[in-house]
Order: sequence, then C-alpha cells, then structure tokens
Amino acid sequence: MELACPCNAVKLRISADPVAHFWCHCADCQTVHGAAYVAEAVYPADGVEVIEGDTTSFALKTTPRLSCAKCATRLIIELDGIGMRSINGYLLGDAFKPSLHINCSEAIAPVRDGLPHYAAMPAAFGGDDRFVDW
Repeated sequence: MELACPCNAVKLRISADPVAHFWCHCADCQTVHGAAYVAEAVYPADGVEVIEGDTTSFALKTTPRLSCAKCATRLIIELDGIGMRSINGYLLGDAFKPSLHINCSEAIAPVRDGLPHYAAMPAAFGGDDRFVDW
C-alpha cells in the first residue's frame, strides 16, 4: 500500500500487515497533534518506508516523529525500542480500523464507542490490561 501526505510531497510504502490500529489519548500525542486523541497504526519497522520526499524529525520528549518537510503533516512515529513504526492513522483513510483506545487515563474527555479503553496499555503492549470506567 502506498500513502501520501496531503500535499503529496512525501510518499510512504507499507509492505507489512498492521500490528494494531488504535486511538491514543496520551499527553504527548495531544500536545504534538493539538488534538484530544489521535489515530495510530503500528507496523513492523521494516514494513514502512519513505519512498519519496523530504521529511523532518522532531521529538517532544524522547519519541522521534517524522513530518513532511513541506506541509508539516505528522507521518511516522519511530518506535525503535520495539522495532515498530506508527503511521498517522488519518493517512490510511477507510483502511484505518481501530480496535482499541490506549492511554485513556490521560484522556481529555470520555469517548464511548464500544471499543476497549485501556488506562495505559494492554498486556500485549507491555501494559497491565487495566481499563477506564466510562
């Protein structure tokens, strides 16, 4: 699958199956994206590549994020410690199929949508499987 930022200056190729699609409510994502929560799609790092265009790198705390150098759209979060890359889920359009919410203890407001809402992370991501009570 090939994706592009809104201005089409950067193109990405995804050649792996997703590990997970989810909504993230962490304070870091809220600050960087200026949103209450963001769409994230995690893939094995070697299955995501920039195939065209220039990117810039930025880290609010420690997690590097790649953006289009022209339109500044956030494209990729580098998850080097676990060998994954997270794609901005909004770039996937209808292919974005979230199955859970994470970091809900940091949420600005409850989201009631029938998906699991983890206070931090599910056990599969190294969390404790604790849910928020919305």
